[in-house]
Amino acid sequence: MAVVDEILRGVTRLFPEELVRALTRPGAVVRDVRWLETQFAARERRLDRVLSAEVDGVTTLHFVEWAWRWTRHVPWRMFEYHALLALASRDATTGALPPMRGTVVVLTGGTRLPAEGVFRTSAADAPFSGVRFGIDVLRRQRIDDLRGRGSDLWLAFAPLARDATADAVVDVARALVARSKDAARTADLAAMLEVLALRAFPALAMDRRLIDVLPKELTMRSHIYDMGRDDGRVEGRVEGRVEGLIHPVARRLGRAPSATERASIVRLAATAEGAERLADAVLDLHGADLASWLAAAAH
Repeated sequence: MAVVDEILRGVTRLFPEELVRALTRPGAVVRDVRWLETQFAARERRLDRVLSAEVDGVTTLHFVEWAWRWTRHVPWRMFEYHALLALASRDATTGALPPMRGTVVVLTGGTRLPAEGVFRTSAADAPFSGVRFGIDVLRRQRIDDLRGRGSDLWLAFAPLARDATADAVVDVARALVARSKDAARTADLAAMLEVLALRAFPALAMDRRLIDVLPKELTMRSHIYDMGRDDGRVEGRVEGRVEGLIHPVARRLGRAPSATERASIVRLAATAEGAERLADAVLDLHGADLASWLAAAAH
């Protein structure tokens, strides 16, 4: 997730107003959106960009946590960020602290999460003390919902939508490129969409459709392309991993992998971690045990 996190931070910096509008209540009047360069450390992580925006006439500070999936650590991080931002704001102001609003954008899973998260520090029978934060679950959104947010930034998350298919993702990529007005922004969005698409649909790395829609002369203009490549999620490395794993899996199964098993192999090969897990399984399991492991990995 580290590379995806860096990609999202880099791209969303180009769309500050679109980010705030999507994460505040519908109909809110949003003006004077700007990035603050306040920097502070949270152990080994940095929350170094905070958005200041006037929302319904009140200046508010916004920060976003990008989470590939929800874990029990997310509320702790939101509490930590909130506290550290308050301390940084205290040093920068002589008056009352501005309201602060944190939002977790959950990229995969989490469809049963509430719209608001809570980190409570007070006892259950005492008045509330702690932090509340918004939760935006992309898996709840359809592609049309993301399109309805009114920005190509959110449309680039189409591979993670609940109704996403490989065909739909290719169509979205084609639309993003076709209506491009800013080459630099389009290059970054295209590269981000490609990285997310290959994580959600590893088979796209094999059929070249996305590569044809997003030509290298476009995506290579963006530093994000190199980040995605170095993280092992572009076409060449994924394809190489798949081909390198199919043969040993077949030998351990005693037969050629089925279509479902091959899909599991492709999905696992999309990341270095997944490929390592599969390699360990091939060494430890055989026959029906390996087939059962691959079936479980498909879900």
